[in-house]
Amino acid sequence: MILRPLNRYLESWLMKWRMGRGSFSSWLFILVLFAPREILTANHKHELQFIAVGTSQGLLELSAIAFIDDIQWASYGKPLQQIKVKHAWISEALGRQFLKEMQYQMTDQEEGYHRFIQHLTRNDRSKNHRTLQFYLNCELNEDIPLKYHVKYGFDGEDFIETNEKGKWKVLHHWAIGSEIFFESPAVFEQFNKIYCIGVMQKILQKSSLKENRPPDMYVSHQEFPNGTITFSCTATGFYPQAIQMSWKKADNGTIVGKEDSSGILPNSDDTFYLQISLEVQPGELRTGYACVVDHSQLEAPAVLPVHEKPTKGNIWVVVLSILIAAILLISCFVIFRKWRKT
Repeated sequence: MILRPLNRYLESWLMKWRMGRGSFSSWLFILVLFAPREILTANHKHELQFIAVGTSQGLLELSAIAFIDDIQWASYGKPLQQIKVKHAWISEALGRQFLKEMQYQMTDQEEGYHRFIQHLTRNDRSKNHRTLQFYLNCELNEDIPLKYHVKYGFDGEDFIETNEKGKWKVLHHWAIGSEIFFESPAVFEQFNKIYCIGVMQKILQKSSLKENRPPDMYVSHQEFPNGTITFSCTATGFYPQAIQMSWKKADNGTIVGKEDSSGILPNSDDTFYLQISLEVQPGELRTGYACVVDHSQLEAPAVLPVHEKPTKGNIWVVVLSILIAAILLISCFVIFRKWRKT
């Protein structure tokens, strides 16, 4: 019974939507799902985070943030009760009337979150502030929908989410015995089809969220006292988020070593960063390694060879060669001066 109120909102909204009306839950989903993203040959994720803070007496705070590949495009806050869209062209793509209606519904139905918190705290006699979290994301590859994921949490703990088959998976004892009230996969599938995928594709026909940028790339290496050496390959400043990086050898030999990755991280300018590394143990061959970077904004995959650091013996050879060249140069200069005087 914990999650029955929200389930009712979802089911009733589908009926009202067909009659030209709306409901609380529908607009929660629309806020996260109405986001532009580029249709590329890579996965892109659209996600929404809702946080509601309240007591049994009332809702104190409600905030929402929508992201496309970790780039924020819209937000909502209870104090101002206003949806803020990051770019004007997104408002144009959605339409003023639609935004006005969505604004009204979000403001009018905040009570739904309060009822949800009340139901979850029905046995709590204290007046402590309680926090309800709601998270949803969906993914798209070109025109092919991949998956969507819904998760609920309460006071910082996950308690139920959808699994790969769109069914509910209990994560906390609060939800034991209540999953039956969430069995509405058709509702979520309908939202995913119409609002996450369909509307997203329409907006993409208008514009993109950010200008595409190729990555800045470089490789480096570091030696350690124990004899190991670590090769690092860095790509930064790229957009969109999708990128592939890997190690290869010039002779197409087997890569021997411990590989690691930072994961794709956001930069402050809404571009992305990724670093991969390869740790080679003493005794292993350390030559011929290269980093391969593939991104949609590169004409072809970039191959960045790792330049071997000169050994101590090689350094003495270089120094001696420079010294000999300097002596020869000075000797030639002295001979030339004498010849001119003669």
